[in-house]
Amino acid sequence: MGEREDTKVTWITCPECGARIGIILSVGRAAPIAEGPLKEPSPWPPSGINERLVSAGVDLSLVDVEEGEEVVVIRPKRFLGDLWGPVNEAVRTLGGGWIREGRESRWEIRKEGLMG
Repeated sequence: MGEREDTKVTWITCPECGARIGIILSVGRAAPIAEGPLKEPSPWPPSGINERLVSAGVDLSLVDVEEGEEVVVIRPKRFLGDLWGPVNEAVRTLGGGWIREGRESRWEIRKEGLMG
């Protein structure tokens, strides 16, 4: 490592063995902030169920969403393992619940609960 004039070495002595240890502290430069065009903000609150699920943190590539007359059914596309917990919490924030029925297990959200 080449020596630079802004590099400062602080020397300390190990209390157990007496060896000198050099510590180099460096502070990086602040990166310039790029200013691009402002994008239009998305409408809040999200109107569709897919938008609400995404805003709650659900990865739509993991689930199938079916809208019925009275309920929205969300089925995992595969075994979710450790991902089940975060998806379950996100669906619960929207008023949904887990229906445990083996291979037909799913989340259901009543549409009347979504309107408010």
